[in-house]
Amino acid sequence: MTPRARTRAWTLYETGRDYNCRQNPNQYNLVRTNTEFFIGNQWLNLPDTPAMRALPKPTFNILKRVASLFIASLTGNAFRMRVEPLFDASDADAAAFADAELSNLLEKFHFEYRIRDALFDGAQTGDYCAHFWFDPEARPYGGTGAFQDYRGEIRMELVDGINVMFGNPADRRVENQPWILLVGRDRVDNLRREAKRYRKSGRGVEAIFADAEAAEIPGADDTALYVLLYTKVERNHETTVYVTKATREAVIYENIDTGLSVYPLAWGNWERQRHSYHGRALVTGLIPNQIFINTLFATAMRHVQLMAFPRTVYNADLISAWTNEVGQAIGIRGLQPGQNVASVAGTLPASEMSAQIFTLIDKTMAYTKECLGVSDVQLGNARPENTSALALLQTNAEVPLENIRAGLHEWIEDIGHILLDMMGTFYGTRPVVTRRDGATVAADFDFRAFKHLWLNLRADVGGTTSYNEAALVETLDALRRDGVLTAIQYFERLPERFFPRKAELLAELRASQAQSLDSDTQKGVST
Repeated sequence: MTPRARTRAWTLYETGRDYNCRQNPNQYNLVRTNTEFFIGNQWLNLPDTPAMRALPKPTFNILKRVASLFIASLTGNAFRMRVEPLFDASDADAAAFADAELSNLLEKFHFEYRIRDALFDGAQTGDYCAHFWFDPEARPYGGTGAFQDYRGEIRMELVDGINVMFGNPADRRVENQPWILLVGRDRVDNLRREAKRYRKSGRGVEAIFADAEAAEIPGADDTALYVLLYTKVERNHETTVYVTKATREAVIYENIDTGLSVYPLAWGNWERQRHSYHGRALVTGLIPNQIFINTLFATAMRHVQLMAFPRTVYNADLISAWTNEVGQAIGIRGLQPGQNVASVAGTLPASEMSAQIFTLIDKTMAYTKECLGVSDVQLGNARPENTSALALLQTNAEVPLENIRAGLHEWIEDIGHILLDMMGTFYGTRPVVTRRDGATVAADFDFRAFKHLWLNLRADVGGTTSYNEAALVETLDALRRDGVLTAIQYFERLPERFFPRKAELLAELRASQAQSLDSDTQKGVST
């Protein structure tokens, strides 16, 4: 059978794959090595020799601990997106609805957990990416209440950075790309079913078949690689995003007008690199140190196995075989008259290992943490005496992460702009769940207004939890003690985890305050 021609989307995929393979080191090998080292598989691809088989293989995974500490520091406190009108105060209502719907969507996405997953991807591979699409069949809030007549919801997924390819790989800015391609894998029957929905005749779906790589992936025998190709087209001074989905030899759908003005993809790097959209991972620079620590420990362990116990030496002319069995007799032949039995056998003392080995291991670990900026504060070894010391230590500990945090802020703000664009494109008029005075209500809003408004969006992301919250609570206690704050103002600002059922208490305090005001008013009238 004559092979079909490759699709245009697949040709662009091969261009992106070639770019990744030409990186030094190869980007696919780099990501694979980083991932294996991070999860603890740090003794792979060793030469199969007797010495290597006998060598212990300890793993002291400093990579995972350092990355976990950094990510915990970056995501310790809650965050939120704030939307404000840029110029016209009449846009305040639109900004309020946008703010409410963004909060609803992020809650549905479980976004706080997604941020952690994204940062773990960045620490291991150097990149983290969020992809968004609109599911027209989904029912908002299960189709209950005010949403029973509405369909369609925005979806989110995290995509591995190695599966994202830019049209201009020397530029990391998403909106500057001529095209962006995402690589995925799905079952063949699902892809064929999707292709039939977009083809009236259903012909050509037989060109979708399992590829050779599927056989090498456990549980993926009947799957095929597909690509999503996003392109931008400018018409009448307006930019629109088009999408194509294809496999190697078949087009599932082509040049579908999404109506979006920006690519539905947010891209972030752990540490930016010049002239490449790929970032540098935290793990990449630590692998040589990790290998040195593991191998030094392994050789020290092997030395202990071989040399740490006394050895017996004996005269083989007088003793045919030696045994260490308890109570077992050992025969001696040819002992000369007057010869001392003690001269027949003896014990060699255990060999001592140089203490410099463990000193060097400790120094390597200490210098590695120091170069990364890992402090005793983050490790939990510091014991500050007061609030000022807490704040100072916390501020100093956060300095090494400021660049990473700035990139995270930018990524979150990009997500906010994407969501606003998708709301304006797909929502139309529909209810928005808002919270007013402790009550949850649904109010209608025409989201198409977002296509003609410019709203100022800002991401507020907190730092680490324990020291910031401890300092905050101590400050609130002092202000309350001095009479600066009322009881309601105090509990409104108190962190949620310090006072369970805080909302109920605030409602009771406000009700009591309202009753007191009514009582005072009636007394004034009667007087």
